Amino acid sequence: MGRKEKPLDPDAGPVQRFAADLRALRVEAGSPTYRAMAQRTEYSAPALSQAAAGEKLPTLAVTLAYVAACGGDTDDWEKRWRAVTEDLAAVPREDAGAEESPYRGLTRFEPGDADVFFGRDQLIESLLDMVRSHRSVVVLGPSGSGKSSLLRAGLIPRLSEGAGLETPLAAIRILTPGAHPVRTHAERLRHGGRPGDTLVLVDQFEEVFTLCTDPAERAEFIDLLLSSQDPARRLRVVLGVRADFYGRCLDHPELVRVIREAGIPVGPLSREELREVIVRPATARGLTVERALTAQLLDEVAGEPGGLPLLSHALLETWRRRSGRMLTLRAYEAAGGVRGAVAQTAEELYDTLDTAQAALVRRVLLRLVAPGEGTSDTSRPVERAELRTAGPDSAKRIDTVLDRLARARLVTLDGDTVHLAHEALITSWPRLRGWIEEDRHRLHALRRLTEAALAWQGLNRDSGALYRGARLAEADEIFTGPDAAADLTEVERGFLAASRSHLARERRRLKGWVTSVSVLLVLALVAGVVAWQQNRTSDLRRLEAAATRAATAADTLRSSDPMLALRLAVAAWRLNPGPETRSALLGALGQNELPPFAPHRAGTVDGYALSPDGRTLTTLDGPDGITRWDLHTRRQISSHRAPPGGAFMLTASPGGRYLIVQDPEGERLRLRLWDVLAERYRGPWAAAPEGEAEEPVGLPDQPLPNFGEPESGTDAITSTMVLDAFSSSGHAWTFQAGNRLQVWSVPGGRRLFDGALLDEDTAAYDITADNRTLAVCTSKGLRLWDLRIQRTRSVDWSGRPKCAPDDSLTFSPDGRALTVSGSDGLHRWNTATGRQLAAIDGTAMDRHVLSEDGRFVASVSDGALLLWSPDRSDAPLVRHELDDHVPEQLAFDLRAGVLRYVMRGTRDTGVVRTIDISRMVRPSWHREPADEAVLSADGSTLAVLRNRGGGSGHLTLYDTRTGEPRSRTASVRVARDDEPWTIPGPALSADGRRVVFASGPSEGGSDVVSVAVWDTVRDRRLSTVQLLADNLEDFTLSPDGRELTTSDGQGPNLTVWNTGDGRRLRRVTGPRNPDESGATTYVSAVSADGRTLLHDDGTLTSTVGPSTRKTTLDAHAAAAFSPDGDTVALLDINDRITLWDVRQGTSLGILAGGVSLNGPSAVQESTGALAFSPDSSVLVAVGASGTLRMWDVPSRRPLGTGLATAGDEITSLAFSPNGSTLFAAGRHVPLQRYTVDPDRLAEAACHRAGGPLSRQQWRAYLTDVPYRRLCGQE
Repeated sequence: MGRKEKPLDPDAGPVQRFAADLRALRVEAGSPTYRAMAQRTEYSAPALSQAAAGEKLPTLAVTLAYVAACGGDTDDWEKRWRAVTEDLAAVPREDAGAEESPYRGLTRFEPGDADVFFGRDQLIESLLDMVRSHRSVVVLGPSGSGKSSLLRAGLIPRLSEGAGLETPLAAIRILTPGAHPVRTHAERLRHGGRPGDTLVLVDQFEEVFTLCTDPAERAEFIDLLLSSQDPARRLRVVLGVRADFYGRCLDHPELVRVIREAGIPVGPLSREELREVIVRPATARGLTVERALTAQLLDEVAGEPGGLPLLSHALLETWRRRSGRMLTLRAYEAAGGVRGAVAQTAEELYDTLDTAQAALVRRVLLRLVAPGEGTSDTSRPVERAELRTAGPDSAKRIDTVLDRLARARLVTLDGDTVHLAHEALITSWPRLRGWIEEDRHRLHALRRLTEAALAWQGLNRDSGALYRGARLAEADEIFTGPDAAADLTEVERGFLAASRSHLARERRRLKGWVTSVSVLLVLALVAGVVAWQQNRTSDLRRLEAAATRAATAADTLRSSDPMLALRLAVAAWRLNPGPETRSALLGALGQNELPPFAPHRAGTVDGYALSPDGRTLTTLDGPDGITRWDLHTRRQISSHRAPPGGAFMLTASPGGRYLIVQDPEGERLRLRLWDVLAERYRGPWAAAPEGEAEEPVGLPDQPLPNFGEPESGTDAITSTMVLDAFSSSGHAWTFQAGNRLQVWSVPGGRRLFDGALLDEDTAAYDITADNRTLAVCTSKGLRLWDLRIQRTRSVDWSGRPKCAPDDSLTFSPDGRALTVSGSDGLHRWNTATGRQLAAIDGTAMDRHVLSEDGRFVASVSDGALLLWSPDRSDAPLVRHELDDHVPEQLAFDLRAGVLRYVMRGTRDTGVVRTIDISRMVRPSWHREPADEAVLSADGSTLAVLRNRGGGSGHLTLYDTRTGEPRSRTASVRVARDDEPWTIPGPALSADGRRVVFASGPSEGGSDVVSVAVWDTVRDRRLSTVQLLADNLEDFTLSPDGRELTTSDGQGPNLTVWNTGDGRRLRRVTGPRNPDESGATTYVSAVSADGRTLLHDDGTLTSTVGPSTRKTTLDAHAAAAFSPDGDTVALLDINDRITLWDVRQGTSLGILAGGVSLNGPSAVQESTGALAFSPDSSVLVAVGASGTLRMWDVPSRRPLGTGLATAGDEITSLAFSPNGSTLFAAGRHVPLQRYTVDPDRLAEAACHRAGGPLSRQQWRAYLTDVPYRRLCGQE
């Protein structure tokens, strides 16, 4: 046996996920050895083994060799390999740190960066002139305009070279004011002592207003700076200040005069200057910027105030994802663009942190922010000591976090001082902005506390500087508790402790007075408590009523406005958790609709076109032209002019690349193909004939009549039916006038067909993607026409295909299948053999679309959007209810796992809606079903039994947390068709540590069955029990795995065995009913303590001794005991789910709803599996088509409308021990996981809806409840 492969984490990245899929393919193929696989290919066993190691992406050739050796579909795996390469292209290069980037990201340019600082030449010259002629200069500009970089990398290098001044400078000093500018920098504002003036550059001058809280010290510092006006001081000063602090500068008259006489405004860069900023740093380092990227950046940043740091960071992230020496548009988009690059970088770092590090990052970053009071939030430099707030190893943990933040260029480290890399981080990272808004009041209090604590320490801890009254009360409220206290420095905690101690001493002085009035206070307190209780009861009732209204509104709006329904459902659950609000939350999430996209257009839109891959939308904007949109990024891709001469835009091709347009001037109807991207016509004009052809299509062995080139005429067609359309592939377009049909190639404009249709019937037609075959379908039958030789193709059709007048005809992408959809459903045929394929019967389809791989069908039927997989099931996998509007376009995006459709609203506006179908289209569907798939009661282990033929099978046990196999067992006994008995399937202990199964072949002959007990942890056999096949109808394993119970199906008679050594412990004979002699039963459920068995005839049997009386429930097909053992749920003979009291043997009621597909026209399903949650409060059941439905057991209320599955026959259900996750095992998809914890579902709903209810929405639906931001709360 070869060495066991290392476990893989599929969530670690695309390479690991691809390797895990390769391993799964090998397991499906019977787990051949790599040596055996190598013999089938040209590659060695180590090369094949390395392909599935998950360390790097194998080459395409090795991948295809691996797949071929396992019998997989090489075409499908080639597509998957190419998709992984695209995903890897978006990942930053591992060698990105090997050379220095020409871009600085959020950090400012320093004097040493002058060789890559471009775009400000004109401004630098103006600044030099101003420094030459004035001793005090003020540089004003908005945040993000590049003031600091201009001063440091633009002005200082030029001054150091001797430019600008007649006398060389004695020294150049750079400083930022900080909290105590005079105390810190007074000495640096003196002359340097050498010949020449000393230049002091004060960067971030606004800190004198944001950090310095002493007005006297602020005024003194400004006076020191402006004393440079006196030449005798031999001092020159350049101040850099943010424009939004201009008003604060006006409070100082002398500073006003300097700004008026020597102020330099820093405005946005021109397009040419921006081009220099983008291109020239790369050129300086031997790199090239793609022209498309330069154009995109210019369009996005030009004229944007404060956009420079965002641009620099986007270029830095693009450089990290460069292709060789080229910075590409694709790498830029992968980095998130100008608007998203900062947030993407920050989020990527945040996602790699553990919980403790994430909390530290939040504390650190909030310490580095000074919340504005009437102004914008600003950055705040902080000493490292202030960040080390709690714990003996605080310094080490803080230093680790700071190092990671600095490597991500989110902060800068200057000795012991820490700065935000740029204030743009505050506005561009939504998470940080959310933290600031959430903690704004606390941040103001923390800044005041920090300043007061430092002042107290500076005054030798004088008690007069301590907090008192309202300030102490506020600090106590905010900073009480271990988490809050851990956020304070040692000095701040000491300051608060001293303030509290001083307050305690004051209170002791007042104790005598308090005692004298205590009676009065007690009476007042009692009255207050009574009033408070009454008020609280009223508040609770008001919340319950509001939550009920919100839940009802969410159910009502689920189809028409799913995003609002999600927000209302979250509000309902957070206000009043209960069955009704939980049901609304599950129902809203079950809609599976993602946020809609509405293209922003000024006028009306004539039409919409979705690309076949569902990723691009084209809008026909009438005279305004044509616009293409990327539906993944929701950005405009390009815009194009409309056809010239006022031509009417009739029909768009799939994807919107081409349009069929009508000549507005000719008297005869003429159509032509317009190329949207090239903005020119393709092919000749196609003209309608003056008369109709009479010879019908499809004459056997004869070519269709050719009418020659259309002739121009003067008579307009006024009463003839005219139709124009593109083929389903978009590679051909058709023009039908009356019974005359023309087919033209796209884009070449070559006429492929010109002939007549049956004039007495309506025909549906389509052309293959290679433009070789035309299919025409009428009520009389289906014909294929070979367009190359202009003759019919003879096909022996099965099922007599035909089309009604409103039916549609579609070729599959590969042309091998033909689909007819209409009022009687969807039917498919193989075009080569004529064999009818799997169909969907009985469901009228107004519109349908096939996925690109042909596996799935989406249709509009009976006011709902349905998702089908004909090869899997004849029932829809998803039913998505629609409002009054009908979708115009449908398209699959299987790569994103979504289905998109266009809804036309009022005023010709359209919205692209998106349904998440990833659970249905992404699971690995096994074509060969497993014989059994069973979950342990705690959901930790999955047992899958596959029949190998000849009465033998192999059993594999999987860890449900990782999906990796835990144990494999061969030689499992499986009943053959010619055997007169059944062989029970495997059974697991509650914790999955033991499994029992029929093994074989038996030493006693084919009529003897060996029942084996297997230790799944040590992967070894524990014991074996041999029984005659006639005496074995069923077996079960006790929940603790210590006892095996076998049943002969009669009586029933039970035998209990010790699983450790195979000893028989006891026999139990149940009470027998003489009328039921000869009836065979099997065990349908086992109680949590293993002492009670429920049989399919409703008999309850004890495994610890003979029963004195026979307790019988209803006969059933499936059942489950609640974990507390008091209740059993079963599916009775009338297909109803009924709850029973086990001890009393009485029915507790029938659960409403049953298990059915969502929607009014859904049909009832039979139930195959049932399971209770660990706390017995929730019951889940699955129908025959895979629909999952949950109920709240105490209230008997359905929870939601059902959970979507992959359409598999689910055979087993189990909850995780904490009840937060539901596991479902099926024959084709072995394992599916569902999050059912309401709080986690609420967070998911918040994420999908994009946030909580707005204040306006809250007022509309929750009028009598104060507004709360309920998303993001625990």
